[in-house]
Amino acid sequence: MTARYVAGLLAAALATTTAAGCSSRHASNGADKAGGSNAPTVLSLAVSDNADQSTAPAARFFATRVAKLSGGQLRIAVKFQAAGDKIAAVEPRTARIVRAGKFDLGFIGARAWDELGLTSFQALQAPFLITNYALLDRVAASPIAKEMLAELGSQDVVGLALIPNELRHPVGLAHPLVSLADFSGARVRVVPSRVTRSLMRAWGAIPVEVSNAKVASAIGHGRIDGEELSFGIAPAPSTVTANVTLYGKALTLFAGRQSYERLTGQQRDVLGEAAKQTLRHVIATAPTESALAAGFCRQSGARIVLASKHQLAALVRTAQPVYAELERSSETRSFIARIRLLRAATPTPSPLVVPPGCSRVQLPASASGKPRSPSILNGTYHVRTTIRDEQRFGPPASNPENLHAGVETRILWNGRWQFAVGEPSGPHGTYTIRGDRITLISADSGPPGLTFVFSLDRNGTLHLKPVLPMDRGDQWVDAGEPWQRVGPPRPIG
Repeated sequence: MTARYVAGLLAAALATTTAAGCSSRHASNGADKAGGSNAPTVLSLAVSDNADQSTAPAARFFATRVAKLSGGQLRIAVKFQAAGDKIAAVEPRTARIVRAGKFDLGFIGARAWDELGLTSFQALQAPFLITNYALLDRVAASPIAKEMLAELGSQDVVGLALIPNELRHPVGLAHPLVSLADFSGARVRVVPSRVTRSLMRAWGAIPVEVSNAKVASAIGHGRIDGEELSFGIAPAPSTVTANVTLYGKALTLFAGRQSYERLTGQQRDVLGEAAKQTLRHVIATAPTESALAAGFCRQSGARIVLASKHQLAALVRTAQPVYAELERSSETRSFIARIRLLRAATPTPSPLVVPPGCSRVQLPASASGKPRSPSILNGTYHVRTTIRDEQRFGPPASNPENLHAGVETRILWNGRWQFAVGEPSGPHGTYTIRGDRITLISADSGPPGLTFVFSLDRNGTLHLKPVLPMDRGDQWVDAGEPWQRVGPPRPIG
């Protein structure tokens, strides 16, 4: 199992419910009435990210404001992960399905538009240009953003707002990504964007595009060495290079032209005002970089490093060919110059505070002791999840999108395990026992697996205690609740 699989497992119930609320109502023929001439008009919003990403609160806030401003007569049905998770280019695909009229509205990273031939947003990804949240917020609220959004008309969509998201950093999986030597030959997963690929190649790295459905397997089998992510979504164990800020991620909120033109003037005004309020809300409530770093560091195996002045200077110098490429466009060159002026007028933010201990190397503990027969734990188990226990455990179990109660069946049988029995693609793998430790190895992620100290009650209830470092999501899903033995094992596949 991996943190990313766990996040999907925790959010599955909510994501399914959200999708069900809009799959039957998306306006393939424009805005739909929910029933009767006096019923509210329902617009479908396609979001490229899933429901537990940092983009989700902004999408939900926008939907809430639309309903409020319209007195309930205009509503938004949000569909997270609207383009699925089987391809890497989910953002461009989301834009395409909105343009095709399958959804009325879209919400994707601004970086994706260059994959569709639109370069207006590329200045936002100029390396080392937007390196703090104050500047990212100012750009999103400036005339620069309005001009960028206006260019979306060439894509047959109408831009509503540019919403600031999170700063992106190099995240090392196999080793820290601090210097040019670290990047040289490293396979770095990138979200599809021409600018990001160009930057990785300038540093000698190999940009790799992997779908969300396959990233856990790619990490587990060592097929990628790093990623470009924010503190808010960086996995653990991993190492974030905090003072190498690649760019500030921004999101585009937009409407398909056909759907937009079918709306009344009053309905268009509601969308525009809700988009403005969403922008103001996101800016007003955004966490600081230090707060995000602290949240990242609460995960077992999380580590923050800083590039030296010499290393940082070398990375900045080697990125200059990316600027030469970007500034071939006079529009992008102008945007970059104007963002530099804003940066010069923006107060320098407080330096990042690295939580104590987060800069130390944490090595995974290995199982020790005499090998034992895996059959000693053979059985069918029930794991009962309660909302109260999720809240007591804390994030990510207590995240609103993950809260749900239920019972899951799990099987241990002669060295093989299976969770969520009855689901054809449910998690499964193998396990070994040494002494009082069990190591679960996922079929998706492969070795080394996750190790737990185990104990058995007289009634056969299995208790697991994580051997750190381990992602908190894995700790909750695997060991947050006792495994109550309910019978002998069912043979696995």
